[in-house]
Amino acid sequence: MLILIFLSYSFGGFKDDISDFWESLNNTGGPTGFEFLQLDMHARTNGTAGNDWEGGVHSLLTNPSEIMYSSEDPNKRYNFAFTYKKLFLDMNANFVGFTAKNGTSAYGVSFLGFFSGDMELRYGSPGSSLADYSGENTSFGITYARSFGDLTVGGTLKTLKERIFEVSYSTYSFDLGMSRSFKAFKDKDFRFDLSFLHVGPKYGPEGLDEEFRLPLTWHLGLKGNIKPLFVGFSINKPLNTRLQYTIGGEYSINEYFSVRAGRRINNPLEKYSFGWGLRKNNLNFDYSYAPTNIEIIEGSHIFTISIGL
Repeated sequence: MLILIFLSYSFGGFKDDISDFWESLNNTGGPTGFEFLQLDMHARTNGTAGNDWEGGVHSLLTNPSEIMYSSEDPNKRYNFAFTYKKLFLDMNANFVGFTAKNGTSAYGVSFLGFFSGDMELRYGSPGSSLADYSGENTSFGITYARSFGDLTVGGTLKTLKERIFEVSYSTYSFDLGMSRSFKAFKDKDFRFDLSFLHVGPKYGPEGLDEEFRLPLTWHLGLKGNIKPLFVGFSINKPLNTRLQYTIGGEYSINEYFSVRAGRRINNPLEKYSFGWGLRKNNLNFDYSYAPTNIEIIEGSHIFTISIGL
């Protein structure tokens, strides 16, 4: 910070450059496609407003490098998870993921699907009903991560498909991430992570000139595990929204039960989230709820079951 202040007064254009850069972070890049990729699909992560300490299978969609952490128990080599997310207007999303850890490497596969349910196709507005139709988005991903001491790096290749009525199109994207763990404050565990998500080309239906961009997002986070409390803070910049901030935490009441809460700033849909988790041996059950900022739209419920072996 002192260096920035010195440079701003020493070099006339530097102050303007910093100001321009900061303003650019709050610009939006217009509408994007495949926005289901931005959904939180783990009840524990969603309950803390997107701040995740657990790692393992639940990091497949947020930071591929953190699958190396393979849950809170380092002896667990395999992780499996299933999530059901109930959204407004009978829409829902599902996630299935699996990770395996082998020494300094980890591998993962994932499926993410968003389903709209039946909607009415009308001739004009309001018009008469012609038929029912539905829409869906799906993603299949393959992830690899590797650790180099306290530093882990990872990447994911995803195939994406979108269908609305009889129109469908496909594309691909990449996720890239890194994470660094360290000790501080009387050997308490902390972790810094950085990720770039949904990096890929423009896409569009064949025969049409219009193309869409993916919801490119960068994430920067700092979190600490100060048992029985976990806290996290992150900065996120999706292409289609302003710069967002989140803060969240989890408190373990005992070895079987935890409660969570989080706050989102500049998120266009949600401000708060909260939830709880139950765990017994290798089995975890987590739930979270996030009300929306729009009164006529109900909040989302997320249920996650995960197993570590």
